[in-house]
Amino acid sequence: MNCLGVLLILCGSLWNLPVMAEPTAVASEPVILLDVTMTDGQPYVSLMDVANRLKAKLEVLAEERVVRLIYGDLQASIGENALLSVNQQLVLLSIPPYWSKDEMFVPLDAVQKIFYADIRWRIQTRQVVFLLPRRLGAER
Repeated sequence: MNCLGVLLILCGSLWNLPVMAEPTAVASEPVILLDVTMTDGQPYVSLMDVANRLKAKLEVLAEERVVRLIYGDLQASIGENALLSVNQQLVLLSIPPYWSKDEMFVPLDAVQKIFYADIRWRIQTRQVVFLLPRRLGAER
């Protein structure tokens, strides 16, 4: 068999490989798996769930409709508009968060921008995996 034939067989077998069920990550990378809530065709996650998983301090200022998050040397706050404050720097989100009862839901890029997370979104299962840097805040 010539080289072209072998190459075609290899490409064909690679094409039929199943997609990996779980994302791979470096063992020391923190990984968060959350369910995604679709609202107006956009993916959101609960900021409260993210904070609980990371054991971050979360403060809800009910009258102002603002959430403050403290995680190590990181301080973030977000209200009902598309502006996010991370360590006193304003960051524009793709879409604004929203409240559902007493819980704030944020777009996926909010978690990405707060924690410098790598996002792996599973559209079919409506789950998202956030891979966080090993030493959060070290790159700031």
